[in-house]
Amino acid sequence: MSNERKTENIVRQLLREQGYYDNENIIVEEQKSDSLKVDKLLQTASKSGQGKGYPEFIIRFVNDPSKIIVVECKASIKNHQSKNKKQYSKYAVDGALLYAEYLKNDFDVIAIAVSGETEREVKISNFLWLKQKETFKDVTDKNFLDPKSLFKVVEKQSQPLKEEELVKKAIEYNEMLHSYSIPEIDRCTVISAILVALQDKGFQNSFTSYDFEDDENIDDLENKPSTYNPNIDLIEALLNACEVVLKKNHISKDKQEIILREYGKIKSNHTFRSFLIQKGRKEERNTVLRDLISDVMESIMPYITNNIYDVLGKFYTQFIRYAGSDSKTGLVLTPAHITDLFCDLAEVNSNDIIFDPCCGTGGFLVSAMNQMVKLSGNDLVKHKNIKSNQLIGIEKRPDMFSHACSNMMMRGDGKSHIHFGDCFSSSLKVSVAKENPTKVFLNPPYDVGVVGQLEFIENAMEVMVANGICVAICQMSTCTDTKKGPSDVRRRLLERHTLEAVLSMPDDLFYPVGVITSILVFKAFTPHPKGKKSFFGYFKDDGFLKVKHQGRIDQKDKWDEIRQEWLSVYQNKESIAGLSVTQEVTADDEWCAEAYMETDYSALSEEDFINTIKDYVAFQFLQGK
Repeated sequence: MSNERKTENIVRQLLREQGYYDNENIIVEEQKSDSLKVDKLLQTASKSGQGKGYPEFIIRFVNDPSKIIVVECKASIKNHQSKNKKQYSKYAVDGALLYAEYLKNDFDVIAIAVSGETEREVKISNFLWLKQKETFKDVTDKNFLDPKSLFKVVEKQSQPLKEEELVKKAIEYNEMLHSYSIPEIDRCTVISAILVALQDKGFQNSFTSYDFEDDENIDDLENKPSTYNPNIDLIEALLNACEVVLKKNHISKDKQEIILREYGKIKSNHTFRSFLIQKGRKEERNTVLRDLISDVMESIMPYITNNIYDVLGKFYTQFIRYAGSDSKTGLVLTPAHITDLFCDLAEVNSNDIIFDPCCGTGGFLVSAMNQMVKLSGNDLVKHKNIKSNQLIGIEKRPDMFSHACSNMMMRGDGKSHIHFGDCFSSSLKVSVAKENPTKVFLNPPYDVGVVGQLEFIENAMEVMVANGICVAICQMSTCTDTKKGPSDVRRRLLERHTLEAVLSMPDDLFYPVGVITSILVFKAFTPHPKGKKSFFGYFKDDGFLKVKHQGRIDQKDKWDEIRQEWLSVYQNKESIAGLSVTQEVTADDEWCAEAYMETDYSALSEEDFINTIKDYVAFQFLQGK
């Protein structure tokens, strides 16, 4: 005979284990509530269709009355959920959602359904019904979460900002700063500093007070050289706030000095410190910096605080897209959809230790962090460990190092293992090796040449654990140049590691920088077996299109489908005409699909033929023939 009281006792035990009964800010009630608001909302919420509703448990929060939890129990797991979720009196999920529908008029509701009479068989489902929303969201986590984790779910699910809106804001800032002739790299620095400074409540509350005197006459400024300039004091306050935040986040002193030295460059920026600014044909009092801080606080900080988006990553991509991403300087930032692809190729799991030896702004680390956090569900303890102990980066450019530290810091730690220095340094390699990296991601600087890029891969893999996976994106010439230098490094790599795959990437992947790239995948410390066939992918079409003022974007939403196709072909090592091939190669061979792949002639059109003839004629003409 089923006994629902046993299920209720299991819930009481779970509440006890998760600290609900020991928290003075939490009120746990059964069957009814002392809250007049809750009682009123449940007046007509009966599962039978008439009368009052009586959830098994109602949980309220003294310090956050906008949220509420309702728990509905059923003894048998057969009565956990119906197909249509409308059989309220018979099923746990259906009943919990019914109560949530009534309570969501005034609360953000977490509805929990529990069924089963023993701890071994117990089944738990969590749902979120946000205030005034038309429908609920399945939280997907199947555990009874602690209050902090549940609140995190509410915060994450209630964010209104879409990613494309964030990109638009980044473009807006970029254009504004460009109009004042502020270089791209400096744009990154000022936004990074503002985002860090605004984490200090004192600065949030005081930055608007740095204002001009109301009776100041612009026309008389030449005769008043001692006029107070609030911008100079605002910059000082900004930098002081950055120092406070870095200290609070336990950034080491040596790292603080590097970051603050970079942020300190704002002091010498004429646009930010000058008393007057040219607008059109006339000069006005200069409030550029204060206005920018104000806009960042209102438009961006809420989403930094809730740790939803890789805000800095999006901003960096926009700011450095045209000048900072310059192959001459070696800085080419990897697009976000490719950093995510690395995680798929390496099959990242929540226990991996990720290492990027030339981490730039931290794009690979952020993608890996997101993947690992997602795989670990709503386990906040695991999230903290991922961010604190499972992400390692090295960067030798002080500006990029500063951006990487602030980027990781704003995502909830991750900064303690970002090292400033050269990844070829023996001491740094010893330090990283102690962490036992299981996955290495890198985009080496391209100004070091073909041999140099291969040596970055070789150097990075020396600190990995056996059978770890290294994924690198390099210039295609690292795979096709068969001269002695590149071949010698490739030979050393094959003597120690297995070449699993090489993927030819889209020609304009790094647009507007003209660099053709390939992704290489190695398995560490397993010598490449004789006779083994490596996988070669001709992954030239990722569905992204070049759009004016936006760069390459997934305008037609093709990427998800293409990504799934690429991963399926890669994981199954399939040979498909025009897309992929498996081939045994040596260090002296070309490592690219183009050299071995069967052409898919069915995909060629008359237009392809015409364009090829035109290209050939143009080439002959340029050769003087």
